[in-house]
Amino acid sequence: MTIEKEKIDSQSPQIQDEEEKVEINDDEERIGVFVCHCGHNIAGTVDVSSVADYASTLPNVVEAKHYMFMCSKPGVQLLKDSIKEKGVNRTVVASCSKNQHGRTFARTIEEMGLNKHRHQQVNIREFNSWVHQKQKEKATQKAKKLVEAGVNRARKLEDVITKKIPTTKSALVIGAGIAGLRAAYDLAELGIKVYLIEKKSTIGGHMTQLNKTFPTNECPQCSISPLTNGVANHPLIELYTLAKIKKVEGTMGNFEVEVELKPRYVKDNCTSCGECSENCPVEVPSEWDSGMSMRNAIYKAYPQAIPAMYVRDKKTCIECNTCINVCPVQAVDFSMESETKSFNVGSIVVAAGYDEYNPSEIEPYHYGQEGYEDVITQLQLERILAPTSLTDSQVLRPSDGKIPRKVVMIQCVGSRNEQVGNKYCTGVCCKFATKNAGIIKDMYPNTDVTICYIDMRTPGLNFEEYYKEAQEKGIRFIRGRPSEIIKDPISGELSVVVEDTLTQTPLRLDADLIVLSAAMVAPTGIGPLGSKLHVLRSKEGFLKEFHIKMNPTQSSKGGIYLAGTIQGPKDISETVAHAGNAAALAAAPLVKGYIEKEMLIPTINYELCVDCGMCKTACNPAAIDFNDDGRPVVNEVACRSCGMCMPACPTGAIQLLNFSDDQLLDEIVALSKGGVICNE
Repeated sequence: MTIEKEKIDSQSPQIQDEEEKVEINDDEERIGVFVCHCGHNIAGTVDVSSVADYASTLPNVVEAKHYMFMCSKPGVQLLKDSIKEKGVNRTVVASCSKNQHGRTFARTIEEMGLNKHRHQQVNIREFNSWVHQKQKEKATQKAKKLVEAGVNRARKLEDVITKKIPTTKSALVIGAGIAGLRAAYDLAELGIKVYLIEKKSTIGGHMTQLNKTFPTNECPQCSISPLTNGVANHPLIELYTLAKIKKVEGTMGNFEVEVELKPRYVKDNCTSCGECSENCPVEVPSEWDSGMSMRNAIYKAYPQAIPAMYVRDKKTCIECNTCINVCPVQAVDFSMESETKSFNVGSIVVAAGYDEYNPSEIEPYHYGQEGYEDVITQLQLERILAPTSLTDSQVLRPSDGKIPRKVVMIQCVGSRNEQVGNKYCTGVCCKFATKNAGIIKDMYPNTDVTICYIDMRTPGLNFEEYYKEAQEKGIRFIRGRPSEIIKDPISGELSVVVEDTLTQTPLRLDADLIVLSAAMVAPTGIGPLGSKLHVLRSKEGFLKEFHIKMNPTQSSKGGIYLAGTIQGPKDISETVAHAGNAAALAAAPLVKGYIEKEMLIPTINYELCVDCGMCKTACNPAAIDFNDDGRPVVNEVACRSCGMCMPACPTGAIQLLNFSDDQLLDEIVALSKGGVICNE
């Protein structure tokens, strides 16, 4: 039979040279073994010539060679020549990890007409030469065993077909902060319909709360306004605020999503005149203003808010009907109810943002306690400094409205702590503090500003200079984590107890205003959202990426991507870049119109299956479910070919193609001959 004739329409587009394909004889397994020197990485420890000679004696091996760099052009040509001249129909390359060059060799044999899954990579570098550098003879023997195991497995490798699965050309973006806005706009600009949902009444996220952005001290509203307006007016973006995910079903390329929309109690004909809010008798702390000002029960979060419509807070409203009576266009409607909308989308981008850590958990700092109103967070300081603040951007103490003459900032509040809060470093708090300390010093040169830190961390372009500039302004930096904040029982003045660890000097710093640099933490509600999306979370609570270095925007489930701080703490620049990457990956299969999916999936022997559900429990991508008859079935699109279902099955009923128990046993037989070699 000829593999070329068996090729399906969805064969990889990487195949370009049709003339190179040869007719493959499948009457018997004809295996080619190629041992790589990898310079001195392997050959410096392993006798590669001896390994190649040994491989030539193994059953079904018709070609065995060694070469300096198998990944080079001459190296891959050896594979092509063996297929042409020796009729090789399976290849074994003994070299580095398959994660590094496995695709190179698989693509090479595919170009020659072989199914790329007929290639077996044997790792004799990371698994052997690098860990046995002082045991050359034993390392050579181990390499022979590894190669024999690979040959045994190669005999039983099966062809894997590739299917083309049509995709829905639309996307869902969850969260409308800077990350969600960036992702939504980028997707829409590629011609993709976007459903953008936000749980709050307005878009823009935390960036709209800031006074300035580091390191250039730019106006954040000036930076984000073109994007918020661009998203709100884009013909391919449907924006839904006060929205919450109810259910997500389906797989990469074809998701079915249900979203619950809470009522605003204000209709679309609202002119944003503000009459309702001005006449509302109820006042409560403003969430958007971090509690630094009051809002009414019917309100608009801030002047530039999008959507510009007002919203009624049902929980605090006393239903006096004043807003209904004063509205000139009868836009206020208390009878509005929640509704459910359903969307079919091909990709999902999660950009649900972050929350500021609540420092009240750290009892010695007394945050939020009566009598300690002058202990605030950096985000609250941002609101005091903002142009729309009640203080007209003046730094005034919340307790008495006076300008503070001594300001102390405490770093790593809720982060880098083994006892309370989180162990991780947020990475932006030092920059926040340096920025705001510099602004205060510019406004009030006679005010003493002190930053208590564990380590000042200001990596990246311009940030070290930013830190140096703060030092030159006279800002005092003390290395040490404050143990407590004390209030004088007579004067009511505050002081910070800290030890300067550089001089080993205990200090008590008087302070008129204390600013806590609180950590970034995973947002409230991320647990239920993660469960509905069937994606994994990190131990810190954020949604977990597929690979922290090589694929930081892909989640554990195919077709669902992470953007911005939902994956972990980031500054604005990092968030925007992360969101752009997520949008590009989410768009790729939608623009293409289909997904190429290799059917490297498990099969279930229902005669052995006892329907225990252990395979479903072990499946991280949620690719296994039960049908109407109560039997487990594999979703071939959602499956990531990880094989975790196999060891979980107590009866051996589920077997992953090309990783079956039979194939693995043949490898083990070769490896176990003569005992196992390890470091002494």
